Amino acid sequence: MSTLHVSKFGQADHGPVLVLLHGWGSSSKIWQPCIDQLAEELHVWCVDLPGHGKSHDICWDGSVDQGVALLAEVLPPYCVLIGWSLGGVFAQLYIHQYPERAQSLMLIGSTPKFVSASDWPHAMQRSTFQQFVKQYDTSPQETLKQFIALQALHGKSFKQIMLNLEQASFSHQADLNSINIRWGLDWLLEVDLRKAFAAMELPIVMFHGENDQVSPIQVAKQAADTGKQVTLCNLARAGHVPFLSHSVEFIDQVNRMYADQ
Repeated sequence: MSTLHVSKFGQADHGPVLVLLHGWGSSSKIWQPCIDQLAEELHVWCVDLPGHGKSHDICWDGSVDQGVALLAEVLPPYCVLIGWSLGGVFAQLYIHQYPERAQSLMLIGSTPKFVSASDWPHAMQRSTFQQFVKQYDTSPQETLKQFIALQALHGKSFKQIMLNLEQASFSHQADLNSINIRWGLDWLLEVDLRKAFAAMELPIVMFHGENDQVSPIQVAKQAADTGKQVTLCNLARAGHVPFLSHSVEFIDQVNRMYADQ
């Protein structure tokens, strides 16, 4: 496979295409509970990131440059971009390279830098994440199951969201012990987009759960303070998957992004 898989829904007559990018270890199936409502008015494209879902056998080198190039090949010339978790990192990298191709951006449970630094203290500790990576390398399937539970923790509708996450993660995975999705952990560990994020000129919405155990809300608040046109929507009783636990608010926020165009 040489191109990323894209599932397309809805009609193309209500403004720019809405592009949805899922998180690490998941697939485009994670958006299914929201698709019917979004596609009533919008043309929705759900991308399977490299190594994930129906892009599980993509041929690439795992680098940021080639990853952004693969995404650019399948996206429309102009879009509204939504990225969840690792998908938010991908979205920021894409906009940094192709600012003219995005009208607006929503980051869901995602910030410019995933792990902590001396001037970024609220993010997941680097040593904690490195231990997670080692655990994944030793026992990938069990580690992914634990990660799924962590994402749903302290949010509404825990059991249903767990089911959604499991279905999206395990429906198409070919071999979790391969390099197929391992690149995402390297990106989360090393990519630092704080300068790029602060310089972005387009409107940005940060849709973030107050109880997020993967990317703490304090990190989103710090990031929002650095941006030029950033709106932070922090959601009570939401974990790392607020677009599912708070789907009404999510759909409403998407509609506002289009109304403000």
